Formats: sequence, C-alpha cells, structure tokens
Amino acid sequence: MKKITSNDYFLKASKIIPGGVNSPVRACRMVDCNPLFIESAQGSRITTVENTELIDFVLSWGAILLGHAEPSIIASIQKAATKGTSYGAPCKVELELAQTIIDAFPGMEMIRMVNSGTEATMSAVRLARGITGRNKILKFIGCYHGHADPFLASAGSGLATLSIPGTPGVPETSIQNTILAPFNDIETVKDLFTMYGKDLAAVIVENAAQLRHSVS
Repeated sequence: MKKITSNDYFLKASKIIPGGVNSPVRACRMVDCNPLFIESAQGSRITTVENTELIDFVLSWGAILLGHAEPSIIASIQKAATKGTSYGAPCKVELELAQTIIDAFPGMEMIRMVNSGTEATMSAVRLARGITGRNKILKFIGCYHGHADPFLASAGSGLATLSIPGTPGVPETSIQNTILAPFNDIETVKDLFTMYGKDLAAVIVENAAQLRHSVS
C-alpha cells in the first residue's frame, strides 16, 4: 500500500483550500518547497505524515511555550472543556489571565486579548492612530503582519516609498497610508521620517523577516 506523503496531502488540499494552506506563512514558497503535513507532536519534536521526526523550532509560532502535549496543559484543557468550549461572552477566567499577564509586565496597564496576529496588529495600529491623530504607518518590505489590507503592501526592489498592493484584491486606497522601507536600512528610514514624520502614527516590524530573507 502506497504511503501518503505531505506532497499528496498538499495536492489534495490545493483543490479545496485556496493555496493549499489556511495561512500564507505555511505555504513555504519562500524556501522553494511544499509544506510538511504533521501527524503528531510530543515535547520539542514533531512527526510528519512520512513518520519523519523533526525538532520543532516553530512551536505554533511561539504559542507552544512548554512543548507539545505537555501533561499539565492537557489536564487544564480537559478540565476547562467540561465547562464548555466557547461562550461568546465574558468569563472569569479571561479576567484572571489578563491580570496574570499584566502582573508579569510592570509597565503594562491594560490588555486586550484577540484571536489572531492580524487582529492584534489591526488593534495596535488603530490605537496608535487614535492617540496620535495621524494616519500613516511605516512597515518593512517582506515583513508579514497579517491579512488586513494595509499590511499587504509590497513595493519590490528599490521602490521603497511606493505603496503597491502585493496581493490581488487589495485596492490602492487601502494601502495609500502605508509607507514601505527595505528591512534593516536605517538610512532609508531616516529619510522617510524626514518626509513623513509628522504624519506617521507608528512603525511596525517583524524581526523574523531578516531570517526569512537569508534563507530564501
């Protein structure tokens, strides 16, 4: 019997899921391969459908801090599930979590919890715009900040200040307040601050972008 591989799963997924993945960061196009499909995970290691064991440096993009299938985490999840999985309304536990996070960061006064990085970035930029009264944001070419239209602008090599949509379906009006700069180019950033400083509400950056560029 033929063993089904990650490529087999990806071909099937491409027929029913746009791009074959549910997040563009999983597409692996920047490293010229198809995504691996995972069968299971334990501790610091993941196992693919081909039964290849790998050290997991992704850790669900940082969410799996204690490793996969940590017994204490599983026990807490099972206990919580017996009380229901989602209410669509406030609950006591989210208040306890918010207080725990605030206590861990002395400079933090309040916290808003969200379901995705896209929502977090949208909320942060909206807050910056509300406080400063400014509209423009500066982001770096190649950095990923989620699915919201203003963050999908990409200018291509050398066109650092032209906000050109990098994804079909993103209108120019959605990214007209997004200023672009090459990653790790401080001189260009200084120039952009000279040009747009009075209109900039925030600068956003993804530190992992440099690693991606060096790999690709």
